[in-house]
Amino acid sequence: MKSAKVLVALFLYGCYMVRECLQHDNPEPVKTALLQTWAEKLYFELWNCGEYITNRKSLQSKYNKEAKLEGRNGHILVANISSVIKSMMDKKQQSLKRILESVEQVAVSAHNDAPPGDEYKVRNAKPNKATPHTNILLNDLKENSHFYHTPVNATYSSVHIPTYVYDRASDVIKALKWSENLDVAFRKNYEIDPRLSWQYFGSTTGFMRQFPAMEWPDKPDNTEDLYDCRMRPWYVEAAASPKDILILVDNSGSMMGQSKIIARHVINTLLDTLSVNDYVNVLVFSNVTNEVVPCFKNLLVQATLANIRELKLGVENIADPNNISDFSIALTMAFETLEMYRERNMGAMCNQAIMLVTDGVPENFYELFKSHNWKNGTMGMPVRVFTYLIGREVPEIRDMKWMACANHGYFVHLSTVEEVREQVVHYLPVMARPLVLHQSHHPVIWTPLYADVTDPKMTDYLWEKEECQQQYHDTISYKETKDQFFYPKNKAKRDRDRKKKELNQNLNVNRQKKHNLITSLAMPAFDKKTEMTKVAHLLGVVGTDVPEADLREAMSPHILGVNNYAFIVTNNGFIVTHPDLRPVFGDILKPNYNSIDVTEVELVDSDNIARVFDRSILTLRDYIINQTTGDREITVKYHYDDMRRATTAERHYYYSIVEGTPFTVVVALQEKHFGYRVKIPDRFQNLNTTRSSLLDYFKDDEWRIHPDWLYCRYAYDDGDDTSFKTPEDELRHFLKRIAKTDNTWNKWPPPRFYSESYDSKGSTLPEEKFDGKCYCDKDLMLSLIYDANMTKGIFTEAKNDTEKKKKTEFEKRFGVTLAFVATHSGLTRWMDYEDKPKTPLNSDDHENQQPHFIDENVYSIEEVWYRRAVEYNMVNDESYVYSVPFENENIKSTLVTASQAVFVTSKENKKKGAAAVVGYQFRHSALQELFLNITKQCYSETGCTPAKDTCQSIERDCYILDNNGYIIASENVMDTGLFFGNVRGPIMKMMVKEKIYNNITIFDYQGVCFKRENEDDSNSSSFLYTPIHHLKQLIGWLIGRVLWLAAHSNFQWMMSQAQAIFEDVPDYQEDEESVYSADTLANFKIEGEKALKYVRINRTRPKSCDRVVNLYTLTSKIPEKVEHKSMCARPYELRKIMNTNLILLVVNGRCPETTKAENFDTEPKEVDYEEFNNSLNCHKAFYSLPRRRPKTACIRTHPDEHEIYDKMCGKGTITTVTPITLSIVFFLCLIL
Repeated sequence: MKSAKVLVALFLYGCYMVRECLQHDNPEPVKTALLQTWAEKLYFELWNCGEYITNRKSLQSKYNKEAKLEGRNGHILVANISSVIKSMMDKKQQSLKRILESVEQVAVSAHNDAPPGDEYKVRNAKPNKATPHTNILLNDLKENSHFYHTPVNATYSSVHIPTYVYDRASDVIKALKWSENLDVAFRKNYEIDPRLSWQYFGSTTGFMRQFPAMEWPDKPDNTEDLYDCRMRPWYVEAAASPKDILILVDNSGSMMGQSKIIARHVINTLLDTLSVNDYVNVLVFSNVTNEVVPCFKNLLVQATLANIRELKLGVENIADPNNISDFSIALTMAFETLEMYRERNMGAMCNQAIMLVTDGVPENFYELFKSHNWKNGTMGMPVRVFTYLIGREVPEIRDMKWMACANHGYFVHLSTVEEVREQVVHYLPVMARPLVLHQSHHPVIWTPLYADVTDPKMTDYLWEKEECQQQYHDTISYKETKDQFFYPKNKAKRDRDRKKKELNQNLNVNRQKKHNLITSLAMPAFDKKTEMTKVAHLLGVVGTDVPEADLREAMSPHILGVNNYAFIVTNNGFIVTHPDLRPVFGDILKPNYNSIDVTEVELVDSDNIARVFDRSILTLRDYIINQTTGDREITVKYHYDDMRRATTAERHYYYSIVEGTPFTVVVALQEKHFGYRVKIPDRFQNLNTTRSSLLDYFKDDEWRIHPDWLYCRYAYDDGDDTSFKTPEDELRHFLKRIAKTDNTWNKWPPPRFYSESYDSKGSTLPEEKFDGKCYCDKDLMLSLIYDANMTKGIFTEAKNDTEKKKKTEFEKRFGVTLAFVATHSGLTRWMDYEDKPKTPLNSDDHENQQPHFIDENVYSIEEVWYRRAVEYNMVNDESYVYSVPFENENIKSTLVTASQAVFVTSKENKKKGAAAVVGYQFRHSALQELFLNITKQCYSETGCTPAKDTCQSIERDCYILDNNGYIIASENVMDTGLFFGNVRGPIMKMMVKEKIYNNITIFDYQGVCFKRENEDDSNSSSFLYTPIHHLKQLIGWLIGRVLWLAAHSNFQWMMSQAQAIFEDVPDYQEDEESVYSADTLANFKIEGEKALKYVRINRTRPKSCDRVVNLYTLTSKIPEKVEHKSMCARPYELRKIMNTNLILLVVNGRCPETTKAENFDTEPKEVDYEEFNNSLNCHKAFYSLPRRRPKTACIRTHPDEHEIYDKMCGKGTITTVTPITLSIVFFLCLIL
């Protein structure tokens, strides 16, 4: 009997298994009619909620009633922008000329003055606490918004003196005294041009006089001040014409110890004095000669920050000195390389020089110089030679000095590290001698974009400091949580957090700007005193800044409109300003932040691999760098929303030269869709009928304006009456003025300045003072006032009782928290449906609070939801665009954002222009509930079986996806915000294959990747050592000695003490203990020294890299269902949810292909350049793009130079060093 029961059970089980197999082979298809019904019901709920909450139709009607459209003409736009920028730059040049004239006149007048006595005091921007009697306190400093909210005094200047420059040296103190007279020119310039930024004079003696006076910012981490004006781009470019530099460093057996350290410091300092218009390489020689970076073989590379960094890494990795040096081979190789670049018109195409760094030469190599450098006589030698003799005990300096003097160079004898930085820069005045001797020509130079006072060499140091903080955090976390630190859940969370942080740092998600990015213009100042002996003394360089923000402001982004933009490119093809320029990584400057090429931000829609640029963009680049005027159309692809979304578009590029500068302005328009802008009606043009109502449009506080746009501004921020806490306070102030008078519309720059042009030979400059107290952008202000009138009360307009009831019903059903509207003029209004206060930015608990919508969404047309709504209008002009935060772990508080564009449509030609975007936010939990409730329903007309066909069935998996493949809703709420390919890779892959989603490959050419410190460097370059690195080595040595002693004493006692550190905190209890069995938990227990190993983070170094990411976008027309041999060949069905950017997707869970663990993610990955040992810099050096040499004249020789070199071509120095200087030099040695 018992055996019969067993047989029956086996039979039934077999039948069940057969049934299951048959069902897997022939699964039930998804009911398309049921799917359609679900999609329609979701549409109905979402659509009606949006219409009732946003009141979109009313706003649309208002705009269409009287607003008109105006076409955007690219040729006119680019011409206007370049004209405004030219006018701005002309003003800066005029100011610069006044300072220059003052410097040269005052220097001549003070030539015979005796140096001031000990009683002389200076206004030191960083007063020396050790010698307070030498400094005048900087009093009455007031915060000024025009100077980045820095406290300043605009009645006098202050000076910055490098720490290693002795401020009481006779030549320094004398120049400090006579340069005080520059304050008159500084003040006059500021009166004439209130938009003038910092003005300064950098002296060859090392100090910089800056106006207005300010206190030098303290270093937050107590690092030493490394700033030296002679190392800044504006100084080194103005001090001499562009140059090709070959540095030869001796690595023979005698260059050991201190000599090697000094030599390395000399090379790094030389590299710091180069700019992007210079070309350089470093060769190391003994019995053979090689490049310190092997892939730079036979090359001169452009002196970008990235290449300079690569060369410094190569210098750091030079092998130990050995053998006897063959100077002939090294010098011959250097001369031949420079000759090749001259003959082929490559490199800087102007000055050339060899820098020889050694501890001695066997002879003077007369014959070598004669055959390579004196072919046309000593008067026409193409290459200068500078010699740096290293060491105290040197046998002979005569040959080294002769080599420099005979080749129009300079000789320096360096016996200590502390004198290197000051003595190396002496080569710059030598290179400038031809310029000085010509006297009349003062070339104006323009720098590329750079951070004002930030030293790029600090990147590695700051990154290592950040890693130390991370290590501290992890150690404390382990100490508090003990074994649970290693739980998979906790480890996975740490990994996610780090990946998210890295992504945000790469994309610079935080809009707070720590670095002030600028371009500078500068001119060299010459000593014009008449002497019996030729001197050709460079006094220094005068300069002023142009903030990048001012250039963006001049481009009138409100006129260009949403998804259109303008940018500026230099003669090198590098970007000065661009909406996709991302110069920082977190708060740290990227290694190549200011040498981003136009081809690296304008990505052509092609299938080319990384750095194989399409011919269309290369042609456009050639036109731009050669400063022509014209236009071209290119189909491009671009990313947005933190590089999580991408699309393609046809852009029309218009370009025009900014005369007198190396810059070209480019305007990029999507004319097909965004070629028209809203023009306000005539009744708002003069405000005659609306002037009294201006303040009524802005009565409440629930509005913001674009913080970076110029609406109205006072010319000078000189007190409480002209300083405002917020842009909104400033606007209210000017609205009151406009309501009273029509005299507020002073334009900037004033029209009379448009005709002014700079003449380098002229001596008379316009000196009219700006006579307007304030100025406004009238077009923008009137547009703002019009939009304020249109949107006032938009969310509270009277409705009939039925509509009010419906609105309240949807409000509650969807958990609506906020409605908003943003306009093309930069106005954003909102209305809260919940009492949710805005988070104060200085709140102690700011990081733990959910920010209010308006805290992060004040940039109107630049916001992602605005851009997406306008863009999706081209697909469906009735559609709302929905989104949720990516990978949001706090699901309970997740909000859904919905937005739709409001367009003005022309009745005559049906053209459209974006006027505004309306939207609202509601709780994701409400959408989740709606989704589950609808998709669990069966309808008789669809032939549905609840147990099989609804989303409650185990046979169906249901999702709502957006148009980029991100999950908006799912049966598993934890999927919210994830990319669908991460959850169901095989299904996403099928949808891409069937062209439901299109793949868009985006290359991020501004990426930052990380290299572990213990990895072998295949590029023969080690990492740039920082102070922390050297300190770490010292600590490591000490620990090694302690452990050696411990091994010979009481080792067990030491380990027990170390273990106690991790046992003095009670165990931190966590829910995860209930998830795992006792045996499994035991596997997570890692103790003692092994635990420390796992807690220790992998030390890395940031490096420039290219990254690639595959992003996806929904096809505008989803293909009809394709017939397949079996149901599982296409195990899903989908329907678009009407008037949204969403699709409803149902996956057949019976098909085994749907459960494969295949990843299909959107995470950026580093591009490998195997041809160059994965070195991006090597790849770029080998496949370098063409450039145009600056248009400034190349002045590299003068017939009178020989009179100078007979007497002034070098010296050795004996330096008296203070303890402070010694500490600074020690820090410099470590960081360099």
